[in-house]
Amino acid sequence: MDKVKQKRVWPRVLVVLLIIVVVASGFAIYYLFNFAFQKGGFASQQGGNVNTEFYDETPSQTWTQKTKDGLLLKAHYFAAAQPTDKTVVVVHGYGSSARKMSSYIKMFHNDGYNVLAPDNRAFGDSQGHYVGYGWLDRIDLANWMKQLNEYNPHAEIGMFGVSMGAAEVMYTLPLAPKNVRFAIADCGYSSINAELAYELKTMFNLPSFPILPLASIYSKILAKYNFQQANTKQTLRNNQIPLFIIHGDADQFVPTKFAYQNYKNNGGKNKQIWIVKGAGHAQARSTDPEAYQQRTQAFAERWFNTQP
Repeated sequence: MDKVKQKRVWPRVLVVLLIIVVVASGFAIYYLFNFAFQKGGFASQQGGNVNTEFYDETPSQTWTQKTKDGLLLKAHYFAAAQPTDKTVVVVHGYGSSARKMSSYIKMFHNDGYNVLAPDNRAFGDSQGHYVGYGWLDRIDLANWMKQLNEYNPHAEIGMFGVSMGAAEVMYTLPLAPKNVRFAIADCGYSSINAELAYELKTMFNLPSFPILPLASIYSKILAKYNFQQANTKQTLRNNQIPLFIIHGDADQFVPTKFAYQNYKNNGGKNKQIWIVKGAGHAQARSTDPEAYQQRTQAFAERWFNTQP
């Protein structure tokens, strides 16, 4: 009789243990999701001290955008010293903001262009509880460019992004208006899923499965988007906008392999790639400032001056 009871009890014990493991795993993955996606999480630990002098001291217009999900986003527009229709949209990375892109804004402004610098969701002066990793932000970026065209019907636009901002630029290209002349992507990842898998491995020595599939469920419920859809294999496939890809060969945050993937994924003929020797993540400009200035300036000038 005791043996019969034991046979009945063990399956129940195993079920209870399984439930405990699943619940505990769910909480652990929820913690990791918030760590990576929630405002004030890991993103708040990134983007240390940077020079913001140009941004702080140069007059600019504050632009606003209300998203369909009710968020108020902000951007700053820096008019060129001499009137021009040419504007570069400068997009910041993970843990950064428009203000922290001051040196890049200055670089394009000194080249004679207007600059529009948005704060992505959950960064800078923009509202939002969850990071869009460039995928959710792509619609916002397209709307900023629409607003730019309303402000100046004769506008010509260049797109520039660093890290998450670079991925955002590449994700937005299918939505870009016809007057976008070029895009420059500095150290962007090809897919959010691949980038998160890399970070799980390097930071926590954890496998991507089942963490990322479960995290994608949290993303759909809480952040209202599916990060597993984001991949330049789709967004660059039919791209005909000239694209310049920059990446450091010593990047330990967004591996250099992504640069080659993005270059391969781009279906257009007008594309360039520059791998900067010795440059870590988002350090291409500081590693070789003269070459960086020359190459980005030449690319912008070429395509601003080439009419479609």
